[in-house]
Amino acid sequence: MKLLGIDIGGTKTAVCAGDETGRLFASQRMATPQDADTYRRNLLIACRRTAEEAGWRLGDVGAVGISAPGPLSVQDGLLLAPPNNPGFANLPIVRIVQEGVNVPVYFNNDANAAALAEWRFGAFRGTPDLVYLTFSTGMGGGVITNGRLVQGKTDSAGEFGHMVLDPSGPSCGCGLRGCWESFVGGRMVSEQVKGRIRREAIRTQIVAEAGGDVEAISMRAITEAYRKGDPLAVEVWSEVLERLAQGIGIILMALDPQVILLGTMAIREADIVMPLLMERLPRYAWKWPLEKCRIAPASLGDRIGDLAGLAVALVGWESSEGRGSEKRRLSP
Repeated sequence: MKLLGIDIGGTKTAVCAGDETGRLFASQRMATPQDADTYRRNLLIACRRTAEEAGWRLGDVGAVGISAPGPLSVQDGLLLAPPNNPGFANLPIVRIVQEGVNVPVYFNNDANAAALAEWRFGAFRGTPDLVYLTFSTGMGGGVITNGRLVQGKTDSAGEFGHMVLDPSGPSCGCGLRGCWESFVGGRMVSEQVKGRIRREAIRTQIVAEAGGDVEAISMRAITEAYRKGDPLAVEVWSEVLERLAQGIGIILMALDPQVILLGTMAIREADIVMPLLMERLPRYAWKWPLEKCRIAPASLGDRIGDLAGLAVALVGWESSEGRGSEKRRLSP
């Protein structure tokens, strides 16, 4: 089956052509302009060019899948208020793409889409009960239960990053305090470290790893300093791993999944994430769900963005009414 996948990011949008096995044939990258009209025009051009690069006509495509940052409404096909794209508030992205390509279009948030990609194309494909956690700049997730994505009434299922671990903890951009993301998300941890270094005038290898610029501190600088034994980095990273274990323990006890997959940071820093995480987890979950759950870095790596859109297209088409004859196309 011929599929197009669209992965919308704050600064870039990727469009790829692939099939139901996850094989990729072509891809295009474009900037994500803040003007909605410009974005619409450029996106439809990228869809056409990607299909052509794959040797297809747009009319050959069976479905299009869109992976996008939340908050969004899957039912209404809207980007509601993406924080990195303020010009896209209430943007009817599904209608825009469907009118432009005239094939069925399906839509979900990026964490759910990544969960679907791992479930359909990854090392644990077909696992009935699987949780995917983003663990990068922020923390999000997607949940597969009994072979189905858990969406939730308001498309908020899997928003683990905003479950509150400590109501007296750091303020989160979502408006709550002490969210899981505020303890483990790369952006918030880095900002907290910057503030502490400035307030306490701390001399630390973290600054050296950031090129001598406190404002350039990132999680990469923190983990590199941790590897060199820097005291502040060791303290910060130990807290991140403790809170990571706390959140995953809650997921284990609430969902009892077969597999939990961790994204970006666990892939890049597996040697200083996975052993420390597994050491701490028995403090936060019973041994029975912990022993039966495989917890591992996600398997798709840098391909996750492209494959996320394809997975949304494939799963959407399979679950739509009229499966086998394809969902009714819009009139030209």
